[in-house]
Parts: sequence; structure tokens; C-alpha cells
Amino acid sequence: MVKNDNAHSVRMVGSLTKTVGNIVAKEFEEKFPLSKSANIEKKFRWAKNTCDFLEERFDTETIIEIRKKCRCNDGKAVADKILKYLNRSDNMKDFVNSFNANETFATMEYISENKIRFCYPECYCACVKRISEKMSKTWCYCTLGNAEGIFKEVFKKDIKVSLLESIKSGGNRCVIEVSW
Repeated sequence: MVKNDNAHSVRMVGSLTKTVGNIVAKEFEEKFPLSKSANIEKKFRWAKNTCDFLEERFDTETIIEIRKKCRCNDGKAVADKILKYLNRSDNMKDFVNSFNANETFATMEYISENKIRFCYPECYCACVKRISEKMSKTWCYCTLGNAEGIFKEVFKKDIKVSLLESIKSGGNRCVIEVSW
């Protein structure tokens, strides 16, 4: 029997359990196990199968909630980095400009005093980034969980996030709209 000990799979099963219950989580775990030793191709196929599984069973809002809970980290390190720009800025435009002048892992676009776009120039997902094949936007909704965690920490407010564009689903970059 294949081990189901890959961190991505463990997070997915946990998210399914929290969001839609143990029965669906167990079904997924039995149908799509993923081991720590899985190679890039196996991880990519697993990610595609995950998208199909979710899309066959749930509406978009539920999928987004499931995927948001699958985030790879809590965003604290990125939030700490971003906070230094916010703390040195007088307003949102200055904050965005300062961040963009000094960072390359992402950019920001100023929309208003309570809305920005947070943009990644490349896909950072360990499961899918090295395979050139496109995939469903469903997979990329986990980045909303990352962005929500980051910007809740930065702004100390409830955050609303939406995925406007993703590289793996055919976009030129990953664009997350963040409002508070």
C-alpha cells in the first residue's frame, strides 16, 4: 500500500476533514495517496487528480475554502518582511512603491487605501511549477490562504482575497486582490 505521508497530501486531507468532513477526506486519502518520495511527475498528476476530485463534488466557494486551508505555510516570514515597508510608509501608495523598489519575489499594485493586488512573477508551488502543462485554477486557490494569512498579520484586520489570475491556469503572473 502506498504511504500517504507527503505534506501536501496531509494538508489536503486535513483541509477536507475540517471543511467537508471525515468521510470525504477518507475517500480522497484512499483514492489519491501521495508519498514523501513522490517525484515531480507524480506530484503534478496528484495535483490534477485533486482538482478533478474537488470540481466533481463541490461548488467554487467550497473549493476555495478547502484549498485556502491547504496553504504551505502561515505567511509569518513574508508578513514580517512586508511589515517593515508598511511601518516606514506614510500611506498605501508609499508602502506599495517601497515594497516594489526593494523586493523581487512579488510586486504590489495600489488600487485604493484599502485594496491592493499582490502579484507573483512565477509559480512557487513545489507540486506543479516544474511541469509546463496548464491546470485548473482550482489548484491555485491555496495561494489565497497564504495571502490571507500574510495580510491579516500585516494589516491586523479581516482580509478579503480573490484570485484574479494564475500562471498555471494560463495567466502571465499570479494576481491576488487583497482588500480590508
